[in-house]
Amino acid sequence: MGAVKNMVRGFIFTGVYALITIVIPLILFTLIFSIEGLPIKWEQIDQQNITFWLTAFGLLVSGFAFFKYSSPKQSIRKGIFALIQVILNCLYLWSYRFSGAAEITFIIVDYGFFSLNLSQMILIYMGIYFLTIVLKVYDIIDFTINREKIRENRMKE
Repeated sequence: MGAVKNMVRGFIFTGVYALITIVIPLILFTLIFSIEGLPIKWEQIDQQNITFWLTAFGLLVSGFAFFKYSSPKQSIRKGIFALIQVILNCLYLWSYRFSGAAEITFIIVDYGFFSLNLSQMILIYMGIYFLTIVLKVYDIIDFTINREKIRENRMKE
């Protein structure tokens, strides 16, 4: 029963991550880029570049979410996949920066432009993810050292 429960949990979290990392950002950027009736211009290359990178890294993050959440608690496998997923989350956030999604320029016809720059916020999140990476490395070391205790506790349950 535990394996089936873990598989269902993995599929559920894969769906949640796909919704959060792919569907919602694509809907938001599609809505932003399809504003009609306002005197705002966009470049088509920006939308294609943003869509490609967010979809590519969103698929990676969602795929590894399955492996992380379908693994047993306190297992080395879960620790390794959690570390890989945190690194992929960093790459996903960084894809906002290098795809151009963090620096959006609105060109208002006959008036000028204004720019929305979220690069500093992304760097703050990257700092938080660095601390999370340190925590996940510690978890892997802990799971490796206390492997026998974890197995004994699992057998008792």
